[in-house]
Amino acid sequence: MGFKAGQILIQDEIKKEANPKGLPSLSSEEIMFLLKIIHDHKFEGKEVEILFNVTLKLQQLYLNSTK
Repeated sequence: MGFKAGQILIQDEIKKEANPKGLPSLSSEEIMFLLKIIHDHKFEGKEVEILFNVTLKLQQLYLNSTK
């Protein structure tokens, strides 16, 4: 059994691990592009709940990428 750190403390600075699983990441421009496409598209019915959750995650990614 092993443990993996989500944060690394280096000389009083906390650095979050950038991509712990080696998954691809999106740039700020790519996230904004997706948010604009979502904004311009018309969604109906059952799509709205999933769309809300995806949009919220994209917004959080965007805010974290601009820090």
